[in-house]
Amino acid sequence: MCSGHARPASHHGLLEALAAELSVIGVRGEMFVVGGAAMALAYNTRRSTRDVDAVFEPKTVIYEAAERLAAEHGLEPGWLNDAVKGFLPGHDPASTVLFERPGLAVRIASPRYLLTMKVMAARVERNEDDIARLVELSGIDSVAAILDLVQTAYPHVPIPPRVQYFLEELLGSDEPA
Repeated sequence: MCSGHARPASHHGLLEALAAELSVIGVRGEMFVVGGAAMALAYNTRRSTRDVDAVFEPKTVIYEAAERLAAEHGLEPGWLNDAVKGFLPGHDPASTVLFERPGLAVRIASPRYLLTMKVMAARVERNEDDIARLVELSGIDSVAAILDLVQTAYPHVPIPPRVQYFLEELLGSDEPA
């Protein structure tokens, strides 16, 4: 989250700076980026977001380094956060490496993983463009296949009906005519 009108550095630049900061203090961190930042970094470079949702280790050291970068770049202290950790549907075997530096390795969630999360978040109005892009990138072409993917990842959570309606608008109904 930026204070002011212009973002002082890209997310990629901030993560590179974080890697350098960790390297200087002799720490090797691991990070898995999801949400809007993953979209902006890997799948839609025109997309912008104000923060980076990720899970990372070592948590305390990375948070401290991120706070130093926030002060240096004029960002809100929470520009990097792990609040999403309770919503992750487990391990993403198809994640990709954004970069590996001596101080930090950054992985980005795969399109299917992000699609699953965005569908479950059910913020269709906010995520419409992301969902459409992720459907395209994932190669899934039916509502039933998307709903199966989501139900497999979140077996005990019902999928909101408005999400199914949105997917049917996006892809067309799976029902035979």
